Amino acid sequence: MTTFNSLVRYASLCGAVLACVLVQGTALAAAVVRGPYLQMGDSDSMVVRWRTDVATNSRVQFGTSQGSLAFSASNSTVTTEHEVAVTGLNPLTRYFYNVGDSASVHAGDASYYFETSPTPGAAVPTRIWVIGDAGTGSAGQAAVYNAYRNFTGTSYTDLWLMLGDNAYNSGTDAEYQSKLFAMYPELLRQSPVWATLGNHDGASADSASQTGPYYNIHTFPRNGEVGGVASGTEAYYSFDYGNVHFVVLDSYETSRSTSGAMMNWLQADLANNTVEWLVAFWHHPPYSKGSHNSDTESNLIDMRQNFLPVLENYGVDLVLTGHSHSYERSKFIDGHYGLSTTYNSSYEIDGGSGRADGTGAYVKDASQPHSGAVYSVVGASGQTSGGSLNHPAMYLSLNELGSMVIDVNGATMDLKYLNNNGTVRDYFTITKDSTPPAPPAAPSSLGATATSSSNINLAWTDNASDETGFDIERSLDGANWTALASVGSNVVSYSNGGLAASTTYHYRVRAKNGGGASGYSNVSSATTQAAGSTPVTVTLRDGLNGYTGTQDSYVASGKTGNNYGTTAAVLADGADGSNGELVALLKWSVASIPASASVTNATVTLRVSNASAGTYKLYARNASWSEGGVTWANGNIAGSQGTEIGSFTPTATGSRTLTLNAAGIALVQGWVNGSQANNGFTIRASGTSDGVDMRSSEYGTASQRPALTVTYQ
Repeated sequence: MTTFNSLVRYASLCGAVLACVLVQGTALAAAVVRGPYLQMGDSDSMVVRWRTDVATNSRVQFGTSQGSLAFSASNSTVTTEHEVAVTGLNPLTRYFYNVGDSASVHAGDASYYFETSPTPGAAVPTRIWVIGDAGTGSAGQAAVYNAYRNFTGTSYTDLWLMLGDNAYNSGTDAEYQSKLFAMYPELLRQSPVWATLGNHDGASADSASQTGPYYNIHTFPRNGEVGGVASGTEAYYSFDYGNVHFVVLDSYETSRSTSGAMMNWLQADLANNTVEWLVAFWHHPPYSKGSHNSDTESNLIDMRQNFLPVLENYGVDLVLTGHSHSYERSKFIDGHYGLSTTYNSSYEIDGGSGRADGTGAYVKDASQPHSGAVYSVVGASGQTSGGSLNHPAMYLSLNELGSMVIDVNGATMDLKYLNNNGTVRDYFTITKDSTPPAPPAAPSSLGATATSSSNINLAWTDNASDETGFDIERSLDGANWTALASVGSNVVSYSNGGLAASTTYHYRVRAKNGGGASGYSNVSSATTQAAGSTPVTVTLRDGLNGYTGTQDSYVASGKTGNNYGTTAAVLADGADGSNGELVALLKWSVASIPASASVTNATVTLRVSNASAGTYKLYARNASWSEGGVTWANGNIAGSQGTEIGSFTPTATGSRTLTLNAAGIALVQGWVNGSQANNGFTIRASGTSDGVDMRSSEYGTASQRPALTVTYQ
């Protein structure tokens, strides 16, 4: 039986503005103590969540008029953590709603409404609010929110992105209550929020098991419910809003390797995407010189080196991150995966302001990979922490509280940084050019090399920057051509196996992109070897069998006039203090190999005297040089860099033998038969500031000098 004292207690629990309900005749009352808040908004559905102090079942009443909530959705589970999927909705429609249980309404008035998304792919005006590292519970956090509320006014916020560290210090449930739910009550009940995990959120959460407060409070589309490919996890996922595809990654706890599950999913998701805009967000910035340094911290380096190449290959337009408590906004860039010391203007598609009233909006080819993106750190929505703020990729860096406002309208994206006082401190525009690109330039220098009685290796020079792939054709008579294979962009070699012995084959290659196909390359022919021919292997090393044909040296970007051709070591280093970048050069005379020889394999053996955890790549060199004269100033390292022919990671000292790839074998074949000038190759650090030391041909012990081993028939 309900007593008077019990009713007094109900009223005290519920408060003046929250409805009370007697559940199943017991002396219990339910009051909303969290939310409601919106998750997983779609064109025909919305997930509504809230928390009550007493367990009840769940009901959402809704309709297109606040005075007539004629429809309802419910969940019969008795719980304090309520989650109701409201389905069967119409796209781009405003719905009013309330929350409660099967008997009563707990909360709902004219401010309780949401709008559904447009149909997938539809281009409609879209407003997005972006905050990062906001959850401090400070007056600064409140000021950033109020500045946005004043700025947007009656304009609806279609979706809301949170870039991690959403509740300091450890992402506990109590911290989320005071620093998220108590901070943004109006916007939470009106606009769906999409979040990524920050390191402070992750202190009390686990991505592998998807447990902890961060995962408990959120409902994200692990099964591709809102567009994109199912990830199977809420740690990383994707979703669509109209003509924008969003990719959300976990840069804190999930494997960031190139072969990990997140990478495999990302590639599948991007390959499946067909909408116009691509926006990615996660917590740790690939470029930053704020309170965190993207040159020294592994999470930041991994995301830059491993994930940016994939995203840029699929035409990413905008990447948003937090972690550094500042605002940093890049120029319109592509292809920079190394340290800040290696950045230069060659990585800039447009180094201007991106402002229509300045140097002009950033314009990119709508259908092309590697056509430019903006990288922005929005990590000052709750606090600022300074830093040098001098990353060379950035157009502007600010140590000011604020948030980002994004407006997408068709092929135009306008972005603003709004500080805590309501002042627009940065603005820029990205536009998409839907005009199909011109066909790419034709490849050249196609070489065909028979490596056995049944295989011919092909290698060519890519003369385009906008190809999406290459078509390879083959002929037996040089007149009647058939399609052999298609390979992806930036692939410049191919191995054609299963051939008949002692047979001549002719090849040609063309590039293609969204504008069509190029002309064909030159025709190159090769004859497979006779069945059963015996291979010959020769090792070229100074001091071995009277050989003296090695030249080696290195050059330093910080000592541009110095020559190191007589030293006992060759060095490669991404950043060697005042010496700058170090690049090694090596070449061997192959005059002792018959010009008629058909090269089937080539390896390089190097003696490492100072190990490195970095990766170093071998590139064919396209210009002549001499051991006693080459310097950084006359070597034109970047301009003379040709095809990549191999790579290695020298994690231990001692002898390292590197097998050259198909392009490397074709290069050596060209040296042997005289079709290519023998300019050797360079060894260059790839995305590391570390260095490796190797013995040179001047080293006293002959067995430790560099060697080129060639197998031919």
